[in-house]
This record gives sequence, structure tokens and C-alpha cells, in this order.
Amino acid sequence: MGSDYELEQALRAVDDFRRDLANVPADRVELMGQERRVQQVAHGIARALMKEVFERADVKQPEVTVNGVRWGNRRDSKAIYTTLFGDVEVVRGVFSRPGGGPVAVPLELRLGLVEGRYTPAVARALTRAKASMPAQEAAELLEQLGVAAVSVSTIHRIPQAIAARYEKLREQINEQLRADDHVPDGAVTAQVALDGVMVPQDGENTGARGRKTASPKAPRHETRYGPVGARGPANDDGIKGRAWHEGAVGTIAYFDSEGTRLRTVYLGRMPESKMATLADDLEDELTAALSKSPGLDVCFASDGDLHQWEILEQMALRMPHTAVGRVLFLLDFFHAAEYLTEAADLVYGTNSADSHATAAQWRETLKRAEDGAERVVKSLRYHRDEMAEGAKRERMQGIIDYLANHKSSGRLGYAQAQADNKPIGTGVTEAAAKTVVNVRMKRAGARFSQHGGQTVMTFRAAILSGRFDLLSSLLEESYKATIRTERAA
Repeated sequence: MGSDYELEQALRAVDDFRRDLANVPADRVELMGQERRVQQVAHGIARALMKEVFERADVKQPEVTVNGVRWGNRRDSKAIYTTLFGDVEVVRGVFSRPGGGPVAVPLELRLGLVEGRYTPAVARALTRAKASMPAQEAAELLEQLGVAAVSVSTIHRIPQAIAARYEKLREQINEQLRADDHVPDGAVTAQVALDGVMVPQDGENTGARGRKTASPKAPRHETRYGPVGARGPANDDGIKGRAWHEGAVGTIAYFDSEGTRLRTVYLGRMPESKMATLADDLEDELTAALSKSPGLDVCFASDGDLHQWEILEQMALRMPHTAVGRVLFLLDFFHAAEYLTEAADLVYGTNSADSHATAAQWRETLKRAEDGAERVVKSLRYHRDEMAEGAKRERMQGIIDYLANHKSSGRLGYAQAQADNKPIGTGVTEAAAKTVVNVRMKRAGARFSQHGGQTVMTFRAAILSGRFDLLSSLLEESYKATIRTERAA
């Protein structure tokens, strides 16, 4: 086999290393250099062994069947595959059909080589790196570790290609992802919430970066998979340079009977009209959870955004009829508390002692008393009536209307929710905006194309949800095909 010689050379390097090391005085051993050399020697052996793996998966017969379609005209062709240990050159069989056209490479389809070149382990390293840090930092880290060392452009390109494949297959992949996922043992409550988050984007008229032409070709993922995902607002905003648009995050957080959070599923989508994709995904997550645990109480939560409440209320109406738990709607308590602080400042002066005391009293009443919302709104109306006509009174009326509207919609039942150990805040979802988007995507000078940003959000949300390996394995399986030869048939 072609790998025999390379393995012999790699093993000879072990002998060379040990001989050289034996000649180094004990007090002159330099650990950094020796460790790097050990890694190089080990990787040499690993590459030779990986070459054997590739060669073993090759098809030598003159014809092959791929997913039921017969291919012939076999010829040998060289290819380079990227492993955790570096690139490996392999001679493998390539098949075609009469009349030309596409070719089939059974080795790649048997092993599930990602985007025709990268092992699944390398693909996971690249997507996780892309989700965690800028490409330049990721390339430097991988080089420092000496594992899956690739170029900056590869870290940009390959995760986006994998994410494009996900977008094309998202319906079936997500269905399988949810089917294989779990509701935590002991969960009695699922809090369903969503929030907006501003994302820095490439404006419509932003010049191409890192390209020698002002009219570059379509990125490779579009060449292979076509346009993917929703068309974002940055395409039509007329803004030059960096533009900010509102993306969306969603969470389903599971709590036990004591109110302890057990687990959270995170979702994130780039800006699009009416948060449509995020809303659909969040509803599908809830439906899947209720199919497994129909007794879950469901607490829909958000801040005061009316469109978000419309999404959640419609979601509640479409819950499966098999769901038997209670349904609650709660305005984020801390959002309501901000309005009470502002109201107290209007009455007693900003940051005054009386303002702090009154706001604290109102918050405690709203949170603890069964009729807390009614009592607080009544108190606010009293203070409004004591105010002279003007801007302060108008603002107080706005606060009253805000809280009264949520009260009439049944979203201020904090006392009962606390008694039942239900979450009354949306801190989990606000944290999602920070962890999914802000920490990774709002660095100085950062901006993202619609698909580039979605690539980061998709894999970052999967990591935070504990789903990264499962999502990766489902995507990796999509690169495989059923290979049969005459002998196997």
C-alpha cells in the first residue's frame, strides 16, 4: 500500500528523535522545542495511518453504485484531504457516467468528507472555532495547538459552507435534532421567551473586503448551495459601511418544582422581517418538548414589545391539544420594575431618597401581593392626578397605560407565579442576547453579512444548548452516501 513507505519514514523519525534526545545533556533539555518535535513526529505517524484509513475506504472495482445509481469509467486521481494532523495526499478512484458531467468519489462519500476535503473532526474544530472567536484568532490558536491548523480564509469559508448546507436541510435536520434531544428529568415548567438584539451588518453599499475586485464572484457556499436563509434588511437599507439591524434570540428554559433552572435551549437568527424564522423555530421547539412532556407548565415571557407578545400569544393558541399543563403569561418583572422606578422619579425627583423608597415599595407590592398590579396602578393614578398638566403628567399616564394594558392581558400575576416557583424574569433570554450575539459579534469594527452572521449564531446557539455534537453528527451524516460494488452486491 502507498502508506507503507510513509509509515516507515514516520517510524524512522521516532528513532531519530530518541537518538537525538539521548545526546542532549539532562540540564540542557528544552521542553518547548522537544514537545513541538514530539508533536511533529506523532503527527507524521498519524498522517501515515490516516492515509491507510482513506485507502481502505477506496473502491478498486471498475463500477460502483452510489445511492442506487450506477457509476463506471473508474480512473485514479490524486486528492489532498485535511485531517487533525495535517494534509494527507491520497490516490483514489473517481467514477463518471457516460457523456461526462459530475463525478463520484466513493471514498469521500463513504467517509463523509465534509465539503469534499475535511474530516468530520476538522469540520467540528472549524465550526466551533468560528462560533467562538474571529477567524484570525481561531487560526492563530489552532496553529499554536498544532491541531487542524488551517488558513484564516478556510475558517471563514468552510463553516459558512456547512451552515449553508444546514439551511438547505434545516427542516429535516431540526426535526431529527429535536427528536434526539431531551427534556430534563424533573422539569415541571418551560419558560418560552424571545428578545431582539442589534447586530452589526454589512450595509448594502459596503465595498467588498479582502477582494481585488469591486465585483467579486458569489461566495463558494452560494455556488454550491445557492442563496440560503432569509434576505436581510442590510441588503436594501441604502447604508454605506456598518449598519445595525435587529436580530432575534429565543430560549426555552426548563425549571424544576423548586424553581431551579435545569437547562436552556438557545436559538438565534439574523435580522429578518417579523422575526419569522426565529418564531417558527421557537414554536417547533416547544411542540417537540410538549410531545415528550405534555404535563409541562408553559410560561410565556417577554418585555413590553407588542410584536413579541403577538408571536407568543399565537404560539399559545397553537399548542398541541395533548398538552395538559398550565399556561401563564408574564411580563418580565424587571422590565416592569424599571417603569416603577421612572414613575417614582417623576413624583419625587430623580434618585431622591423618597423616590428610591417609593419605587421599592411599589415593586414589592407588585411582586408579593395577589392584587399587587391593581394596587400599584391605583397609586400611580393618584400621583398622576396630583400633577400639573405637562410633560411629567403625560409620561406618568404613559407608564400607567403600559402597566394597565399588561394587567388586563393577565401578564402581571407575579405573586401567584412566585408561590408556584415559576420564573418571573427573562434574564435567561437577555443573557442569550449577550452570549449568542454580543460577546462574539460586537467586537470593535465587527460587521457580518447575513449568512456569515447566521453561521456564527447557528453554531454558537448549538454549543450553548449542549447540541453542538448532535448537530455536527447530523450534518456529517448528510455528506455520506450508500456505496455498493459488484462484489458487495
